[in-house]
Amino acid sequence: MKNPYTILGVSQEADKSEIMKAQMFAMKKKEFPLQEIAIAAKQLLDPAKRLAADFMFPAKIKAKRMQPIQSTLTYKEINTSVLNENAFDSLK
Repeated sequence: MKNPYTILGVSQEADKSEIMKAQMFAMKKKEFPLQEIAIAAKQLLDPAKRLAADFMFPAKIKAKRMQPIQSTLTYKEINTSVLNENAFDSLK
């Protein structure tokens, strides 16, 4: 499956009239085969198929960088003796 947005040269926000104009323009340019242009336009005009195309070919990948967790406790402030005493209580 090829990206229908690049075949027609439209953005993901394009409406029906823009897709139809882009289809006619792409047919005149003959950069892609006519069958691929027709399939791309049909795919973008059908809401279910367009949703699938949006999922497969996202416009922008929105990835956020993970921020390191800033701990307010220092190593000396953590009381590990209480943790060690109660660790084996659940095994009894």
